[in-house]
Amino acid sequence: MATPSSSSQGRLPVGSGNAAAAVSITVVVKLLAFTIAMIVLPIGSYYATLNRLFDGNGIYAAVTAAVVANLVVVAYIITAVLEGREPDKKKKE
Repeated sequence: MATPSSSSQGRLPVGSGNAAAAVSITVVVKLLAFTIAMIVLPIGSYYATLNRLFDGNGIYAAVTAAVVANLVVVAYIITAVLEGREPDKKKKE
């Protein structure tokens, strides 16, 4: 089993053995945050708009929930792409 070194502080080992990759704590926190957002925001938007905005029309409220879920996915993708570019900036400096 691989032992943590000073260069891997703040990283969690994933897998087992010497081939284990290191995952940053910030990546795990972002994943958990977007997972919670993917559960809470669409359901919350459905119930928030069902009677307040759409007067009980479940179809419009469901479409709103689907749009919110897609927005969460797009936000996650943008965050992941921008996170992938951060090391490139550090290499250039």
